[in-house]
Amino acid sequence: MTSFVFLRNLRILSVLVRRDYALQYAGSALGLTWMFLQNVSLILIYTVVFYFIGIRSQGENSIEYFSNVLSGLLFWIPLQEYLIRGTGILTDNRQLIKRSPLGPEIFLWIPFVQFLLHWIVTSIPIFLFLAWAGKLGIWSLPLSFLSMFCTGLFLACLQSYLARVNIILRDISPLVRLLTQFLFWGLPILYESKGILGKLNVFNPFFFPLEVFRSALLVGYEPKVGTLDFLPFFVIFLGIFFLSRTKLNQIVLDHL
Repeated sequence: MTSFVFLRNLRILSVLVRRDYALQYAGSALGLTWMFLQNVSLILIYTVVFYFIGIRSQGENSIEYFSNVLSGLLFWIPLQEYLIRGTGILTDNRQLIKRSPLGPEIFLWIPFVQFLLHWIVTSIPIFLFLAWAGKLGIWSLPLSFLSMFCTGLFLACLQSYLARVNIILRDISPLVRLLTQFLFWGLPILYESKGILGKLNVFNPFFFPLEVFRSALLVGYEPKVGTLDFLPFFVIFLGIFFLSRTKLNQIVLDHL
């Protein structure tokens, strides 16, 4: 979908996003609030374990270490939700896509918008802590949001493929959930990127986006990876995106 088509259908997209939330949380007393409570609860657990108890800080500055942990969680939690939700978005809207003249493309943007909304909601308690710790700069909020927006577009290349494959193979969500575990532990969220782990991190396609995000968010943070390390992943993801558009679109429509 081109930028022009995306902007033209922005109002329709907002309706689809609200509809998707309504279906996800149908029958729930708290509705969308559950998403916020779930993310905050996860952050509180990590706060107790890694800040108050001090596990894995290994004598390092607790504020510095925990700021890195929080920035990593703020990067990862919405990204994981996007990866899992985006895989099943076409399958869950199968009947609506059949009746809609818009085709499947606009539905792929639903989890992208939700990803940005979830990041904003999740960022509130984390930004409060980082501001108290003196780790935020003047431009931390807009630059970190821009970084996550670009990361979401990068992930959208893969998501476009996974959502279509999910239609063809019926359900690959268990495989995607397993993939997220490998991606999580391949990122220096709960540990520092150094030694053998630092060498392995460069094979994770989201290592560079994470380092850019931390550089935008945290004052004085120096990224541990270069642009050239990320370039192969960028080319591969673009290739996957164009493959899904040119080779799988008609197959998906036949399977709907």
